[in-house]
Amino acid sequence: MNGSKSSSNSALIPATQWHIDDATQAWLRQQGHLDRLGEHALRAADEKWRTYRAVWAPRTAAAWSADWREWITRERTPAAGRPYLRSLPGGGASTAPAAGKTRAEQHATALLNALTELEARNTPTGTE
Repeated sequence: MNGSKSSSNSALIPATQWHIDDATQAWLRQQGHLDRLGEHALRAADEKWRTYRAVWAPRTAAAWSADWREWITRERTPAAGRPYLRSLPGGGASTAPAAGKTRAEQHATALLNALTELEARNTPTGTE
């Protein structure tokens, strides 16, 4: 077939329209991710993935599947009191995702805060 893919697999779709197929379901069970995460955490990880990827350009179903599998492989079940360290829109080591801020906005805010703090430390107070 000259390496071409079927039209259903090569159509570009947004992440929000990608669905977990039978092969991905089998992969979840075979790799033990369903047992490791449990249904609730798996749904939460899927929701985080969809939220984070919603702004990405459309890709093929195969590309979304590979990306989703990689995400799930890295996902951890959040323990009570343990900060969310990865796989969140906005990321970071907070106890919950920052509402309404993208990861880039959070990074920009952190950088501006650091610059402000540095500037304050280097500004003469008149008591030197």
